[in-house]
Amino acid sequence: MTERRHMRINLNLRGIGFHPAAWRHPDSTPHRIHDLDYYVEIVRTAERGLFDSVFLADMVAFVPAGIGQNEQAWPLDPFVMLAGVAPHTRHIGLIGTLSTTYNDPYAVARKVAALDQLSGGRAAVNLVTSAGDAVARQFGWDRHAEHARRYERAGEFIAVLNALWDGGHVEHQGEHFQVSGSLDVAGSPQGRPVIVQAGASEAGRALAGRFAEAVFAGSSDIPTGVALYDDLKARVLAGGRPATDLAVLPGVVPYVGSTEAEARRIHGEFEDLILDDGGNIARLGQELGLDLSAADPDGPVPVDDFPAVEGYQGAVTRLVRLRAWALEENTSLRRFANTVYRNLGVIHWTPVGTPEQIADELAAWFLGGAADGFNVLTPQHPQQLDAFVDHVIPELQRRGLFREEYTTTTLRDHLGITRPDLSPVR
Repeated sequence: MTERRHMRINLNLRGIGFHPAAWRHPDSTPHRIHDLDYYVEIVRTAERGLFDSVFLADMVAFVPAGIGQNEQAWPLDPFVMLAGVAPHTRHIGLIGTLSTTYNDPYAVARKVAALDQLSGGRAAVNLVTSAGDAVARQFGWDRHAEHARRYERAGEFIAVLNALWDGGHVEHQGEHFQVSGSLDVAGSPQGRPVIVQAGASEAGRALAGRFAEAVFAGSSDIPTGVALYDDLKARVLAGGRPATDLAVLPGVVPYVGSTEAEARRIHGEFEDLILDDGGNIARLGQELGLDLSAADPDGPVPVDDFPAVEGYQGAVTRLVRLRAWALEENTSLRRFANTVYRNLGVIHWTPVGTPEQIADELAAWFLGGAADGFNVLTPQHPQQLDAFVDHVIPELQRRGLFREEYTTTTLRDHLGITRPDLSPVR
């Protein structure tokens, strides 16, 4: 008999939580966002819930609040924080973000391998190409590299990473990197640290097909999720890997209550705390590089004026999702802008309901071919994470959709990803 397929569940560990007003909620503790003990408590809760992993995002440039960002959102360096968390946990995977545009592959390989050793094979790296000229200026560049160029560099970067992790002496002379030497860290307990990616552009999907072992996806409904899932799996197969060697994890922002009415009340409490200055249309224009001052707020979203991917200096994945969502919703500019910035500044599915209702929806995505599991963007810590762990997880277990205990010790094995054949840089 083959083992029954279970969901893979990751916790996206963002400061106080993913609701933009979570920091104002009376149950929140925003003064603890740089307190290691705070993160240890949250990650241990996720491990109690048998989550596969936790993920800490990063920004290599400080962006003041105003266009979908919040100073309360970002922790200290993810790999410093995760190294502090590692000794207090035993099973849960630890994923941190690093930029392929503003880092060197040898330094990244060494940093991630160190966390992998400290955690007994539970480390992964989420690789991004970063976005915006503000980032570039902090690293001595005048402008951020163009999208295609960033992804060319990222592909070579990951190939070098894998070669270094595979052991032996690496001699690499490429367009972007020249590396001669060996990594001074012992081989990974899981064969190689796991590669995570989140790009939804054509270049991002191509990179995922070549290298990614988990993808944090952004889909707001099942048909969109199925289309992305099928596309990514096809790319993995075309690259010679089994489809099961990529876990597709759409983002979900769950609001859990003992009754549907309570869940809606909880959601409403957070919505009522939003400080709305009426500037969301201007924020959208600023983000997209458009002058929307003369646009009719009650008219359609000017999707045709959205910038092309080529040459766009912002987050291309977000641009792609905003365009797709605007076309799907076919709503007014005012409503679109307000929804974008009142709902986390990202486009993700947001179920509100009882544990049974949330489990119903998760099961529909999972069994409907839209997901291998989920990237849980808890709206607020710790109460809403506690509710998910204590009530939604047991409901999924009752349905046979989620593990009842950890049966493996490394992140790669939690995810069911093949241990790689060691091979030279390509």
